[in-house]
Amino acid sequence: MLPILRPPRFDLDELTRIQEQIAKRVDRRDRFKKLETIAGCDISFARGNLAYAACAVLDYRSLEVLNRRAIKVGLRFPYIPTFLAFRELEGMLEAVKGLEADVYMVGAQGLAHPRRAGLACHLGVMLDRPALGVAKSRLCGEAHMPPKRIGSYTWLKDGKEIIGAVVRTQSDAKPVYVSIGHKLSLKTAIKITLDTTRNHRLPEPLRIAHELATAAMRRTKF
Repeated sequence: MLPILRPPRFDLDELTRIQEQIAKRVDRRDRFKKLETIAGCDISFARGNLAYAACAVLDYRSLEVLNRRAIKVGLRFPYIPTFLAFRELEGMLEAVKGLEADVYMVGAQGLAHPRRAGLACHLGVMLDRPALGVAKSRLCGEAHMPPKRIGSYTWLKDGKEIIGAVVRTQSDAKPVYVSIGHKLSLKTAIKITLDTTRNHRLPEPLRIAHELATAAMRRTKF
């Protein structure tokens, strides 16, 4: 078992080595037999090291919510840019525990990460399930903006390597940044993102998970 849930605190060299091991385990091919359910995973922060992790499982075709959970989690690791998984993965794993889905969509980066090991990669590898990352902003790489029509996209590249895609989910909104988490191809990750988007910028699994986590956070009394 990789020491991802109990990492050596502040040892960035060791954290980098763990990320490199995660990156080597990521399977960039489609490895699912069916695509009937999808889980959205997100975290909202309340104060200090207190956060709420949420998971919403939806029917892939109708996007009806089949199951959901939002839980309070304590974050054991500080925020360090590009090392987000060491802070958030443990809580996200608690939120998804027992909530089975054919694919997991994470509101964070996957391969579109300097060491090809974003939070979506960590979750996919740890669960050994198909996963993708859908982020609101770019962490690394360069890309031209896609045309303004819904469904258009351009490749996100780091040098000559394609690490993700900039996808237009709404004609009147900023694009999202899609990348592989595990056991999916990039083209399938793009298709899943567009298939599960309705009237908002974010795909429904992430939008609903974010609302769950935010609602739980707002109920917290300090």
